[in-house]
Amino acid sequence: MSDDGNRSNPWHWYEHEVGLVGETARACARALAAFLIGLGCSFVMILGVGILAEEDLLGDPGLEEAIDHLSRLGLGVLMAFALVAWGASAVAGFAREVTTSRALVKAAARGASRYDVPSPEQVESVTRAPAQHLTFFGWVNAAVAGLVAVIGLIVVVGEGNETEGLPIFWYSLSYAVVMAAVAFAGRMWLDPAQERRRKLIAAHWSVEDEGKAWRPALRANKKGSGKKSLFGSSIAGRFIYAAAGLWLLSFVVLQAALVMRCGKVPGRGNTECEEITYSSFIEQILAAGFWIFVVLLPLAAILAVTGVLLDWKQRRSERAELRAMLENPHSPRPAEHLLGYHARRRMHPLALVTAAMSGTGLVFSTAAYLLGLGWGLGSQDVFAGFRTEAVIAMGISVGLFVAALLGTGIANVRGRELRNALMLRWPTPPSWSAGKDGKVPRAKRGPALHGSRDVKVGRHANSDQN
Repeated sequence: MSDDGNRSNPWHWYEHEVGLVGETARACARALAAFLIGLGCSFVMILGVGILAEEDLLGDPGLEEAIDHLSRLGLGVLMAFALVAWGASAVAGFAREVTTSRALVKAAARGASRYDVPSPEQVESVTRAPAQHLTFFGWVNAAVAGLVAVIGLIVVVGEGNETEGLPIFWYSLSYAVVMAAVAFAGRMWLDPAQERRRKLIAAHWSVEDEGKAWRPALRANKKGSGKKSLFGSSIAGRFIYAAAGLWLLSFVVLQAALVMRCGKVPGRGNTECEEITYSSFIEQILAAGFWIFVVLLPLAAILAVTGVLLDWKQRRSERAELRAMLENPHSPRPAEHLLGYHARRRMHPLALVTAAMSGTGLVFSTAAYLLGLGWGLGSQDVFAGFRTEAVIAMGISVGLFVAALLGTGIANVRGRELRNALMLRWPTPPSWSAGKDGKVPRAKRGPALHGSRDVKVGRHANSDQN
C-alpha cells in the first residue's frame, strides 16, 4: 500500500488559478530579484576593473582612462537601474499578493470545494501586508527627495542661484510628494483592502478545513522521512559553492596585490607607497595577483554555469521520476527534500542566470552608449564608434530579461498540475527560518487564515529543528 497519508481525509492543499496578471506578477517578482543580483555583480565588476585602471595595472594609459570613465558612469547607471528595479519589485510584490487574494475570493464566490484548501504559499500571500515594501519604498524615496529639495532651496536662498536651484527644488519636491502619497495609500487603503478580502476567504474555508488539510503534512513531517537539504550534497551544489569560493578568492588576491605592496611613510599625515617585501611565497602571489584574478574570475563563472546546468538536468530528471511515482498507486512516499522542492513554485535556474546577465549587460551597455553621446567625464571619441554595438547589447539584455520572465511564468503555469498532484498525495509542510525577532509567517507553520500574521517560534529557529 502506498504511503499517501491522505486516503481517508478529503481535505488537501490546492493551488488555485490566479490568472494572467497574477502569473505575470509572480514571474516579475522573481525575475527582478535575479536582475538585482546581476546589478550586484556589476557593482563588483566595476569595483574590480576600476581599481585596476586607477592603479595603472592594465599597461595602456588610454585603455585605463576609458575603463575609468566607463566605471564611473556605470556606477551612476547602476544606481538608476537599482532604484527602478527596487520600485518595480515592490509593485510586482504588491500585485502578486492582491491577485492571489482576489482569485481566492472569486473561487469562494463560485462555490469552490472546501476540500480544496488554498496552499500555504497562497495563504501566505493572502495574510501578508501587500503594500509593505511599496510603503517602505515610498517613504525612503520621499525622505531622500525631500532632502534634495531642501538643498535646492538652500542654493536658491543662500546663493541666489535660481537657475540651478529652482529646478532641483521643484522636481525633488514633486517626486517627494508623489512617493509620500504612495506610502500613505499603502498604509491607509491598500493593506486594509487586503484584510477585507482575507476575511471573505476565511469565511469560506474555516479553521477546521485548514487544520484537516495540514494534518497529513504534519504527520508525515513527524515521521521524518527523507532529508531536508536541497543543495548541500548534490554535484550541482558543489560546483556552485566552488564558483563562489573562487570568486571570493580572486578578489581577495587582487586586493592583496594592490594594498599589501604599500606601507605608511613615518612622519606623514597621508599614506604614500613605500614598497614592502615579504617571503618568497607571498611575493610570488602578490606578483601574480592580477593574473590570478584574470584566471579565477572566468573559471568561477564557468563553474557557476556548469552547476546551474547540472541542477537543471537533475531537477528535470526528478520531475519525471515523481510523475512516474504518481502514476503508480503503490509507490512509497518520495524523499522530503524532493517534495519540498517540486511542490513549490521555483524560478528556473537558467531563467535566474539569464535575468542576472540582463542586469549586468544593461549597466555596461547603457554606460557605453551614454559615454558615446558625451554624457560622461570623457572618452567620447573612444565610445562614439561603438554606439551601435551598445544599442544591440542593450536590446539583447532586455531580450534576456523578457526571456527569463516568460520562461518563469510558463514553467510555473505548466508545473501547477504537478504541484497540486504532489500536495494531494504527499503533502509536505513548507520550510521556514526565523530571524532575530523569532517570528515566522503563520502560514508556514499551520492554519493562518483565522489567526495573526506571524507566530513566535524563537530566535534563529528553523523547520529542521522541529
